[in-house]
Parts: sequence; C-alpha cells; structure tokens
Amino acid sequence: MKMKSLFVTILAFFSTALSAHWLPVGYAEYTWGPFHVYSVGLFSENGSYQEHQSPLMFSIKYEKPIEGKNFAITLIKEMEAQQLSADDTNAWLKKMQEIFPDFSPNDLLNFVALENKGYFIANDTVLNHEFDAKFTQAFIDIWLSPKSSFVKLQPKLLGKEKSGQNRQEFQYQPASEPFDEENTMPELPPNYDPQNNLNG
Repeated sequence: MKMKSLFVTILAFFSTALSAHWLPVGYAEYTWGPFHVYSVGLFSENGSYQEHQSPLMFSIKYEKPIEGKNFAITLIKEMEAQQLSADDTNAWLKKMQEIFPDFSPNDLLNFVALENKGYFIANDTVLNHEFDAKFTQAFIDIWLSPKSSFVKLQPKLLGKEKSGQNRQEFQYQPASEPFDEENTMPELPPNYDPQNNLNG
C-alpha cells in the first residue's frame, strides 16, 4: 500500500513538471577558472520572474563530470550562507546525498519549485523525495537572492541580459563519455576560496 501511494505521488510530481508550459526566463553559464562547469536555466509558465512566483523550474546542465555527493555539499554551503538552521541543512544534505546520482557531461538536473514543496528530476527520472517549502525557498535563494554568491549570474538568469544559450541546450541527451571519477572536479560556487573561505 505504501509503495502504491509513493508511486502515485511520484507520478503526480512528474505529471506536474510535464504538463506545465515551461517558458525560458533566462540562462547563465557557471565557470570556474577556464572551465565551463555547468549552465543554469530558469523557467516559468509565463517566461518571466517575480519574487514568490510559482511554479518555477531550474535546469542545470552539466559540462563537466561532478559527483552527486559533492554537488549536494556545494548547494548546502550556499544555503548555510543564508543563515538557516543547522538541523535543516544537515537533514537536507543527507537527503540530497542519498538521492543525487553522479553527473556526466550533458546530464540535466531539474528542480521544480511549487508553492509549498519542490522536487528534483535527474534527466528523465523523478528523484524519490519531496522537499518542503523551506528547502524550496532556500534553493531558489541560492540563485536569485541579492546575497547569493551567484549574483553575477542573475542578470542573464533573469533575462535582463542576453545569453548565447537556448532552450534546446537544456533538453536531455545521453552523455558522450561516462562519469570518470579520476577526472572529477569539485564543483565550487563562484566566490569560493580554496582555503574554505567565502568572500563577501
């Protein structure tokens, strides 16, 4: 019975993402030194963004192989900068590390932000966890808060500056090369200091 309920919930999530008429708001590239690590796309139902708007979808297209557990740590570091409860961020880190796969070039990780919850889709698979409203807002703030480490990406992500990317780049295509653990670069936010210090 529990498995049936879980299946229905996941199916409802997937239907929501598929049935929404997603229009691009904007796209931005995240680079670390000379490396293009990933691209981020922001989508909404009307192609624009206003604070507290839902639903939203963030699409991350990986250009470099990244371990899922490392990417979860990076997201949590950004959330910790928002001065959230350690109990919350520790629980979120554990859950993301449980559900995130390792990412290869051309893989997509989508986060669908609804009014009171959110969930991840890796390529064409809905990941098995529903995140609450607090996590959902914290994830949005990673990219769109004025205090975000990614503030330099915001003009393009919000469509205020043009990007050379397009929606087709955010369609899932199988990776041309498998995940290579030996060549995995740690994913870091733009202002992350190798000595574990975040610049203000």
